[in-house]
Amino acid sequence: MTSVRPRPQIFSRETVLGVEGKGAMESGLLFVNNNKGSKVAVDDEIVPRRNMTIAEGVRPLLASMKLFGLYFSPPSKDAGDDPKEQKSRKWNAYIIYPVAVVVLLWINAIRAFSVFTRTDKFGVVLFNKLILINWCMQCAVSQTAFYAASYSGRLASVFNQDLDDHCARHARKSAIVFTAIAWLVITAGSSFIIYGLLITDGEKDYFITPLQNHIVVSNPLIPRIIACVVIVYVLSAHIFSQTTTFVLAKIFSHQFMKVNETLRSFLQDNDRRQVSETDIELLRQKHQQIAMNVNHVDDCLMFSNASAFCCQVFSAIILLYTITFCHSTVGDPVFISCYIFWMFLVSVGLALTAAGGIMVHHYVR
Repeated sequence: MTSVRPRPQIFSRETVLGVEGKGAMESGLLFVNNNKGSKVAVDDEIVPRRNMTIAEGVRPLLASMKLFGLYFSPPSKDAGDDPKEQKSRKWNAYIIYPVAVVVLLWINAIRAFSVFTRTDKFGVVLFNKLILINWCMQCAVSQTAFYAASYSGRLASVFNQDLDDHCARHARKSAIVFTAIAWLVITAGSSFIIYGLLITDGEKDYFITPLQNHIVVSNPLIPRIIACVVIVYVLSAHIFSQTTTFVLAKIFSHQFMKVNETLRSFLQDNDRRQVSETDIELLRQKHQQIAMNVNHVDDCLMFSNASAFCCQVFSAIILLYTITFCHSTVGDPVFISCYIFWMFLVSVGLALTAAGGIMVHHYVR
């Protein structure tokens, strides 16, 4: 392997230089001169800039996930020898809240199976009930997958990885844009649900099953309000889970791209198009680190991604059939807009799930 142009060596301030016993570097000095104590002082207040982590780059997205219990910091392993202290640190408010959300979504998913009645016939109402069950199950699985990934610490180990300046700017922009879009979608979806439950006076009362279809209540206003709150959590699990996976895929793809560009620049700068063993080893280590992060995310979120893809394919088929063949039975223009909105949302979700895997595979190969 031919040699390349020499690279300057960087020494830390604590490095001690002993040249023929004439002197050593003192604390706070960067250079030592052999000419009778002539020294160049360095300001002790200058601190090297710390790289931004993935968690800091996607802070708006993580804040939204924490709000709905999709992410939390794992319990500390350094809790001391006191069993009470260990238990208090293991179960605190930051962990109890995500557990409560997981339980809530599974209760909601099981409750959705009581939506069917003996009077159900082939048509729009039956299709809506099938989509409701499918959607609630998907969101419960996604919420559980993110809880398990957070509790095990695998997701935190990925978010604590450092980013260089260029990747940090890219991650920050992506997080802000996708978080804003996610909140807009949640607001729009919640508006349609509120309209169907509270404005149309029972048009979508199958959302509060088993009430009104098995147990008739004279004034179901409170159950309808509770259903609206639960639907917000279901929407957040549906949207933020896929948004987070896609943003992480964009970050990893960008990191792989930077590694490829660095290798290409090394080859272009060298006339003989050869790279030193040191540079190859550094690039290999960087590539391996990114690949390990991808494996961590895939291992802990594969059930969420699989359920999102399968359930959204099922919902897309039913929605497409409803819009194409049963639109004449839907008289309310708001409900027609609702079907179009959900079809668009499901299509975008499928695109995000597929695009994330395609981008990473494209740059890692």
